Amino acid sequence: MWGVKGDQLFGDDERKTTMLYPFLIFAEPKEIFNRITFRAPLFGPPAYCTIGFFFITWLGGCWTNIRAGLQGWSLLGPAIASIFFVGVTSLGSTTILYAACGTFRGPEMDRPTYKKLFSLNTHCAFVLILGEVVNFLLVRTGLTQYHNLPFPNRFPLGLDLLLLGAKEPNIYIAVFLHSTSVFVLWYLVILARGLKYITGSSRVRSAAIAATLWLLGVGAVIGIVYSTGGGTMFLITM
Repeated sequence: MWGVKGDQLFGDDERKTTMLYPFLIFAEPKEIFNRITFRAPLFGPPAYCTIGFFFITWLGGCWTNIRAGLQGWSLLGPAIASIFFVGVTSLGSTTILYAACGTFRGPEMDRPTYKKLFSLNTHCAFVLILGEVVNFLLVRTGLTQYHNLPFPNRFPLGLDLLLLGAKEPNIYIAVFLHSTSVFVLWYLVILARGLKYITGSSRVRSAAIAATLWLLGVGAVIGIVYSTGGGTMFLITM
């Protein structure tokens, strides 16, 4: 039986698997929501995300020469980049969630702490890391080697499939359509469910908070693209 009190998420027979509990977000997200409600883990989830992002970034850089990838800067560079990227995106997105919870707060809704939102957000981010793994594998299989990709090294997994083969798609439309990836939508759905569970808010309010994060995230990326010349200098690579 799964425990449900305090930080005893697992029964006695499963205590040895505690290190793997965050991956329940894929199969039993309510177990994760319950744990966050009682004791929100702060360091484990972002550490897993950083390790996953590091592995993908590192492997992408030394795919044709693993031996060279085991030397010096080939390891240090991806490690620093992964820590910085996960740290900035997790703190930034959690801050948006915290502000959105205050904006859409209803009479039935409990204002969650920043700690709980950070823990929920980084747990849900496992879905995005899985998406990066799938993207990496699909790109390396060469399935699209005879087609123009909307972005270099980014396999279309959302409405950006409509742009597959297009020679010069509009960069802003491409960014927006790329943000409809099945993994991004999966992340948003689990995030909304977690918000409803933790705060007691309605489905509509939880969905509105998750949608706000998505819209602001897409807007931030489009802003970066615009600031770098509307795509003349902007490339999404891995």
